[in-house]
Amino acid sequence: MDTMVTVIDIAELPALPAQEMLSILRQGSILRLPYLEARLHQAGDHVARFEERYRTTLGELSAQGLPDDADYQFHEDFIEWEYWHEVWHETEMIVRNVRQILHKAEATVVPG
Repeated sequence: MDTMVTVIDIAELPALPAQEMLSILRQGSILRLPYLEARLHQAGDHVARFEERYRTTLGELSAQGLPDDADYQFHEDFIEWEYWHEVWHETEMIVRNVRQILHKAEATVVPG
């Protein structure tokens, strides 16, 4: 899942009043969080489906290697499993961070 991302340094952004910046962070988090949570759930469902089908975890399978008698479908599933596991792991981190941003934005009182 290699993607090109341009990172914006907050210090380079135009100056906004603190209350406005907090509002933007809060509203952006509120809008984005349901999508991210749905993506996390979707990825988790895919990972669980593979774990149930093959009665192992991706970590165990990666450590042991694919069985010698693994067929074409097993190989295809393994590639897809790795993809969904990566999506799940990355999205879990993003959800955790967005929730933290939201919590901090809601807990912050800016004198105004």
